[in-house]
Amino acid sequence: MNIDYTNLRQLDLNLLVALDVLIAEANVTKAAVRLNISQSAMSYSLKRLRTILKDDILIRTSREMEVTPYARQISDRIRQILTEIQLTLLEKEDFNPATANETFRIAASDYVETTIGINLIQQITTQAPGIRIRINNLDKETVMDALDKDRIDLVINAKLPLKSWHVEENLYREEFVCVIRGDNSLTELSIADYIKRSHILVSLRDDFQGTSDEILKRQQQFRQVIWSTPHFMAVPFLLANSDCVALLPSRMAQQCAKTMNLKLLPPPIPIEGFTVSMVWHQRNTNNPGYQWLREQIVNAALAVNQINYDR
Repeated sequence: MNIDYTNLRQLDLNLLVALDVLIAEANVTKAAVRLNISQSAMSYSLKRLRTILKDDILIRTSREMEVTPYARQISDRIRQILTEIQLTLLEKEDFNPATANETFRIAASDYVETTIGINLIQQITTQAPGIRIRINNLDKETVMDALDKDRIDLVINAKLPLKSWHVEENLYREEFVCVIRGDNSLTELSIADYIKRSHILVSLRDDFQGTSDEILKRQQQFRQVIWSTPHFMAVPFLLANSDCVALLPSRMAQQCAKTMNLKLLPPPIPIEGFTVSMVWHQRNTNNPGYQWLREQIVNAALAVNQINYDR
């Protein structure tokens, strides 16, 4: 059914409230007292309603006022409309994580999933056993469109192309570290050592060039990248079984180093870090469930340890 906005503009919410109370009280004076307005103001509202609805609403009998048949006919529907308006606009539903049964969709890389996910999954299973998290692939070309079309609820990444209706909150600042096999005797990595080794590169582009190559080129230096992959989590396994080196985000590298016998060393060249943020559509800013989810993500990010280098 199409909405006739021009005709509907004649009727404001105050008139619907007045109509509901007039029908309930069947008395202009009592209705005015109930709404805490003057009797003249209520009489004016009744006059407007009679004109718009083309019905008397209240008619006088020998002893008192009586509700018209038409007014009684629509009374239940008017009460239902006002109840729906109150529930939709004025009474926000509480979110109880202990009893909630919802699925949240988050777009994130395997690096972010590994870094934040360890703490986040513990928080959720403890606080909200009915909540499920679906991690979606992060494709920078399409992820913001998916967010706008409500196919995902939240994006966690760095340097996302934001529009005016997107809301961003920074989670943490990340730095890069060099990662090598743990049984190596090196306690620091010189530029000469760095260049001599074969490199594994994480790149979302179909190439073998990263930020390090640009820095080395300015110094007239070059490295040999023998493996390029878009998957962060493949790299620790490759490093643990080779003599290669890779630059990885520090928080993820530290998590992997604990269980995979890897060594973390400072980069021999100045590599700029990045800020990881979460982004959502403004339509979900005040939603209690999404507010709870964002709070859990912030707490999970804060709980991730900073880097400790191997010496």
